[in-house]
Amino acid sequence: MQPPAWSDPPFTPLEADDPPDIGGYRVLARLGAGGMGRVYLATTQSGRRLAVKVIRPEFADDPEFRRRFGQEVTAAQRVQSRYTAAVIDAQVDGPRPWMATAYVPGPSLAQAVMANGPMPEETVRTLLTGMAEALQAIHGSRVVHRDLKPSNVLLAGDGPRVIDFGIARAADTTPLTRTGMRIGSPQFMAPEQALGRDCTTAVDYFALGSVIFFAATGRTPFGDGPDTAVLFRIAHEEPNLDGCPESLRDLLRRCLDKDPAARPDAAAILAELAADTAAPSSGWLPDDVTRRLPAYAAAPPPPHPGTTPHMATAGTTPIGTPPRPYPGPPPGRVFPVPPPGAPFPPGARPPASSGSAATKIVIGGVASLLLFALIITVGVTAAHRSRSERGTPLGAAPSAAATNSGGGTENGKGIGSRLGHYTDINLSNGYTVSFTDDPKHPKSDLSKGDLTYDGYTISGSRLSVLPPGQSGNYENCHDSTRYTNQLGSEYLIKNKLICATTDSGLIGLIKIKERGDDPSEYVTFDLTVYQGTPPTPGE
Repeated sequence: MQPPAWSDPPFTPLEADDPPDIGGYRVLARLGAGGMGRVYLATTQSGRRLAVKVIRPEFADDPEFRRRFGQEVTAAQRVQSRYTAAVIDAQVDGPRPWMATAYVPGPSLAQAVMANGPMPEETVRTLLTGMAEALQAIHGSRVVHRDLKPSNVLLAGDGPRVIDFGIARAADTTPLTRTGMRIGSPQFMAPEQALGRDCTTAVDYFALGSVIFFAATGRTPFGDGPDTAVLFRIAHEEPNLDGCPESLRDLLRRCLDKDPAARPDAAAILAELAADTAAPSSGWLPDDVTRRLPAYAAAPPPPHPGTTPHMATAGTTPIGTPPRPYPGPPPGRVFPVPPPGAPFPPGARPPASSGSAATKIVIGGVASLLLFALIITVGVTAAHRSRSERGTPLGAAPSAAATNSGGGTENGKGIGSRLGHYTDINLSNGYTVSFTDDPKHPKSDLSKGDLTYDGYTISGSRLSVLPPGQSGNYENCHDSTRYTNQLGSEYLIKNKLICATTDSGLIGLIKIKERGDDPSEYVTFDLTVYQGTPPTPGE
């Protein structure tokens, strides 16, 4: 029997009730919908495509969901892998929470198998390798996917991408799920999920076994039928692996073990697939799927005739906030965009208060006055998304020094002057340090700091690491320009020298002394603050 031909278009035209804009991103089309909400294709002003998931009102109305959603988005931003769709931006506090990820121009595994039938063994092995690497990165960031299934695996020309990791956890304790609504697909759940027990990373390896078997055979290892029947078989019966490639049968059987402790983890899986760990070639997918890929990079269809995407009126509330007069998303609880070609930052400021929107701001004339008003109102701004969408969150709003056109500074100190030295600063999880406002006493208002710690990473406007043997001084920090906006725990070791440059031109030299977790997660460091070069207008 031939599988059905491709039928669903990659994009669905917008309807009258769809928003024209989400958080400053222009909405182009619908991508799909699921248990958590609707997904849109959107674009930045420079043309970068994003997939934006808008959470359903039933979840948005629950404060506990919002709290967990914010935690999971923050955790998801630490995930770095070529086989995941990076979390680019999010807003937790708006009328409808949303999350934006990199758009992946390809079908889901579910769509490809339904339309094209089981995948060849070579494709399946490449898929397994990529998914295992994705889970290794996800779990390394202390995230459990909990809803790994074929529709959450996208097939791009350069390899698979795992999406929606960790978000299902946010819904676990909402009234909807407590009264019977299930987030997740029964056919790909682990026994402990079916039985309502605690979930560890092992649930994802059980799901991985089920997903790979589906890719290879077009079937699920525990069959179909009513959810209750499928969940019973998952919890109490052995999988039916008929049709599985012989080379993968033993590995998949171990992934599908009832005992979580008996399942292999990503490292063990990748060790068994060592010959397959090279990056997939452009021809890793079956020809029929490859021929379909250009449709996912094409222009989306216009809205349906006679309909106009919903615009805010006096009686309605838009998703996010209206577009701003400069590129990028509006202020609020949002998260930064990484520079093109750089790995996504391993951390982000936790959503305990207003965050920063990563935006390159082009200042001039009246726009400067408008921007200044926004800074005063919101207490946080951002810089450096465009020219090419580079993004780094800001530790502090620009000072009046930013308006100087010469070499002078706001405080009258010469460039390179030492402004202060502070020893044994204890920065706890969820707190931030201001270089100019009592650095010895960290603050919980993250919009007013220059260096933030989230228990795993430190974040700031522009961070760099001095190589071993290099002296810690102004000149070396000034010349250290391999910037990032987050540094993971591997850098928070004794005597490591880190430079932090603020948007107002200050340079902080940080010498790590200790990182601990008793009685709370903290990092201890010495800080020397120097007067750097103030930014010039338009930078």
